Parts: sequence; C-alpha cells; structure tokens
Amino acid sequence: MITAIELIKMLYNEGYFSNWKSIKEVKEYLQSKGFNFSEQLVLLSLKTASKRGFLSKQIEDKKVKFSQRMPPQIKIKEKEIGELNKVLSEITIKKLGERFQQDIRELNTAFTYDCGNSAAFLLRKILEKALFFVFAANKKVSLLKDGGKFIGLEAMIALAAKEEISGVPILLSKTARELSGLKFLGDTAVHDYLMDVEVSDINHQLPIWTTAIKELMSKM
Repeated sequence: MITAIELIKMLYNEGYFSNWKSIKEVKEYLQSKGFNFSEQLVLLSLKTASKRGFLSKQIEDKKVKFSQRMPPQIKIKEKEIGELNKVLSEITIKKLGERFQQDIRELNTAFTYDCGNSAAFLLRKILEKALFFVFAANKKVSLLKDGGKFIGLEAMIALAAKEEISGVPILLSKTARELSGLKFLGDTAVHDYLMDVEVSDINHQLPIWTTAIKELMSKM
C-alpha cells in the first residue's frame, strides 16, 4: 500500500511543490488522483517532508503552506528519459506491447519512487525479453538453446552480435560490448544482497540500453 509520505515524495519529484501549497490543496489534489488521506495525515506527511529537508514551510494568511526547498533532483536526464519513452512506445507499435506492458508500468513506478534495484532488474528483463522475441520473430529460437536449456543473457548478447538478419548483426558489436554495464547492474540487483543499485547508477547506462532496444526493434 502506498503511504502518504511516498505520495508527497512523488509530487515533489513531479515539481508539484514549485509553488506554495496549502494542506487543503495537497489533500484535494491527492483525492483527484484517487488517494483519500485525512487532512491530519497529509499534514503529518508534509511536516515529515519538511524535516527531511526537501520542503519549506511558512504561514500565509493564517494557513500553513509548503514548497520545495530546492529544485527536485532530476534522477534521469530529460533527454534520456525522452528517448526511453520513445523506445518503449516503439515496442508497443511493434505489437509487442501486451508482452511488455507490466514491465513498462513497473519500470515507470521504479523510476518515480527512486527504486534503483527494481529499475535495474526491469531494464535487464526487458532487454532479455526483447532479444528473445527478435530471435523468435526470425525463426532463430533454437539458437538460444544449449543442451535443451535457454542460454543466459551474456551469451544471448554475444550471439546477437554474431547472428545476422538481412546481412546486418542483430546487435552491433559496439552495442553488445557496452551492454555489459547494464547487465552488471541487473545482476547486482538480483543476486548481490550486500549491494544496492541507485537510479543515479543507471543514468549513464540508459543511452546504451536505448540504442540496443532500437537495434532489436528494427529486426522485428
């Protein structure tokens, strides 16, 4: 269940608090989104956000109001998230949308709530799934098996760099090489319980992930 403070953080990241907002305004805005919290709980959450240092508080016309103390931290560069959304739209256009929709919804949620582990895992999963469907669409699924079992992502990427469709590799060799960083983050999120992946760690990997998905979708 989403808590009030989590929603306050979400609104902050969206820039909602770029202007001063009263408790009533925040409560009504959350209600318009389908979240019905009491005014007392909204106030408590706003005070908590203020104590954590990312909201300022003032009294204006005998009303307590809150505003962002500093511009919302941009977790993902605007250009990169724009490219990401464009590529995810391309997946849908290729009529693969129903196979990716849950992953895409969860990925958006992970970025919204700054969940690096979840985002890294989902980016890895979408890449692996896209690779599979490209091989399937070109009747090459058998190449993904070794002894009756499907090969891992690293082997899939290496194979995609060698296997050609209409004389062009499924993944360019440069793209395949650079995907190792994204794979590492995904593996860390899944298997390394001593380490956490931050969204900031993912930022510099997004462009190569976007490039890889574009190359894969062009082979569908």
